[in-house]
Amino acid sequence: MSRRIASGARPLAAVALLALVPGCRAVGEVAGVAAGLASGTATGSPAVGFAAGVATNAGVDELVKWVGRSRQGAEQDAIAAVAGSLVPGQTGAWRIRHTIPIGNEHGRLQVVRVIASPLTTCKEVVFSVDEGGAGAPLGRLFTTTVCWRGDRWKWAAAEPAVPRWGYLQ
Repeated sequence: MSRRIASGARPLAAVALLALVPGCRAVGEVAGVAAGLASGTATGSPAVGFAAGVATNAGVDELVKWVGRSRQGAEQDAIAAVAGSLVPGQTGAWRIRHTIPIGNEHGRLQVVRVIASPLTTCKEVVFSVDEGGAGAPLGRLFTTTVCWRGDRWKWAAAEPAVPRWGYLQ
C-alpha cells in the first residue's frame, strides 16, 4: 500500500529534504523558506510569507549561533580546567564530551608560562586538537591564554581566525 503526498505538501517536503544537505550554516535559510512558503500559502499573502520567512531565518540563525557558542565555551572550559592544574613545562590531555555526541574533541596541551599580576594569574598554553584515536599524530596546534577568574580557570584569549572556530569569528 502506498501513500500519496498531497500536492500542497510536496514543496514543503522538498524543502525539508533540502535541509539535510547543506549542514548547519544553511538551516536558518531553509527554515525561513519553509516558513515563508507555508505562511504565504496559508494566508494567501506574499507579504506575510516574506515577513514570516525573514523572521524565521533570523531566529533560527541566532539559535544555531547560540548552540555553537555554548559548545565552544564548553570546549574552552575543558582546556582551561586542565591548563589550570598544570605548571609551566608540564603537559596534560584534554577532552570534551558534549551531551549530543557530535564534535567531541580531544588533544594535548602544555603550559608555556605563568603571567602573574595584581589583578589575576594567567597561563599561556599551547594545545592541539587531535584527530583519530590514541597514537594518532599530533593535530593542529593553537595558543591561548587562560586566567583565574574567581573560582575557576577561564579562557581569556580572543578567538583564532581559523575555520575550526567558525562560530566565533
